[in-house]
Amino acid sequence: MIDLTKAATVFIGRRGEHHFRNIEFDVSSLLSDEYPGEMLTAIYKRPDGTAYPVVIGYTTGVLTWSPSSTDTITAGVGQLEIRVVSGDVVGKSVRVLTIVEQALADGIAEPPEPPAQEWLNQVLSALAALNIDDVYSLLNLTYDLLNDNYTLLGTTHGLLSNNYTLLGTTHELMSDSHTLLENTHTDIIAMRDTLYTRTGILLNHLHPVETASAPDMASRRASITFTGISQGNNMVLGSVTYTFVAALGSPAANTVQVLLQSNLSDTVKKLAEAIRGVQDAPNISYGSGTNPHPTCTGYWTKQRFSIGDISVAPGEGLFLLEKSEDTNTVLPLTSTAASTINAFIRMPHLRYVMSGNTTGSGGANSVRGPLHTILPIGSIVIGGQDDPLIPVPYDCHLITICRQSDTTEKELDFYISNDEQTFTRISRSTPIGSDSSAEAQHVQIAMRQSRVPAGYGLYIRIGSNGTSATAYCDLKFTYHLYPINL
Repeated sequence: MIDLTKAATVFIGRRGEHHFRNIEFDVSSLLSDEYPGEMLTAIYKRPDGTAYPVVIGYTTGVLTWSPSSTDTITAGVGQLEIRVVSGDVVGKSVRVLTIVEQALADGIAEPPEPPAQEWLNQVLSALAALNIDDVYSLLNLTYDLLNDNYTLLGTTHGLLSNNYTLLGTTHELMSDSHTLLENTHTDIIAMRDTLYTRTGILLNHLHPVETASAPDMASRRASITFTGISQGNNMVLGSVTYTFVAALGSPAANTVQVLLQSNLSDTVKKLAEAIRGVQDAPNISYGSGTNPHPTCTGYWTKQRFSIGDISVAPGEGLFLLEKSEDTNTVLPLTSTAASTINAFIRMPHLRYVMSGNTTGSGGANSVRGPLHTILPIGSIVIGGQDDPLIPVPYDCHLITICRQSDTTEKELDFYISNDEQTFTRISRSTPIGSDSSAEAQHVQIAMRQSRVPAGYGLYIRIGSNGTSATAYCDLKFTYHLYPINL
């Protein structure tokens, strides 16, 4: 018999029991002489938080409750409250803590260890000694704290969501700014070309906007010609290392990865593009500080060319130019690939070797020598070799003979090409030469020919009536650059 006037903890069964126990409560203190037993109800709150009325019985001041399997479905601590309801009058008993213990699962083949009855008795005694109101107050406090934490988390989530939205808006604004800057850059270039055009029209002459010479001694030049490139080979140019790979990854700072192509020629072309900072994500991956190369630029050619007095044999070569003028900082140039390197030097002229010469009276058997690169494809840009590298039309209007090894008669042909597969001759048999083989002659020959289209390279062939295949002629070429719209 449980006295409701005292705080109590009641063991109502084990999980899954059904009407196995009859629990009796002394409710005389609730009814006294004013209310009959028919006015009694009982509300049970299971350990899982579900609350509902339960079926009870009443006899002479004693309320009886037989918990069903619905009441014992969840193990844990629940609550029972007995109420007196008469019209508008509602009386409530103290809440009684109920305990449903765990039970063994059905189908267990081996018997469990004996229950620790002594420990259970101690727990029940401790629970019986608890003040239910204090426990309930503590539970309410815990609930309030959890609720506050939930609210705080909700506020934090809201702030994070706002920050995410703000970051998204900022990204969109930056993207719009980038687009606006690109459009502005395009407009400035268009305005520049329009200005050049209008200036030329006003002066009644299509004036060049820049004149340059090839070579010149303001910046240094170098070359590297490859005969083979394998996976893992590299080329070091100044502060940047170019590594040849079979699959692109994420290169470190000052490193560029160049994807090996199906043939050597295409691989060297990609290397030249990587030096110039061409955007080609499937074939080139740039590390920081490499796009484009900070101090040099490079162009591909497979024709013969020269670095000063040094004649560079035809092959898959790079024509390398220093961007800065009048500097003496060391520019390393090395490679682990099979290659021939000519280091950076200042070039007062380029040398054409008359390798078409051969023995025969009066040079009767001598022919023009091979094509020789003067200006590589895409290398003629306004404003020097710094970004943006925008190829423009040009013409070669002056040839200067700096030195020659003999005084034989010589003739020069000009060719242009944009792929080094097809060459177009634009000038034939221009007479050059001098009656002296002294140095620094500076004999100048004015040229007249059509403008070379933007992006095309310039090449020469020279023949003579000499018979020495090692004879040479040191030359310098001066050319005008024009706005692309002229």
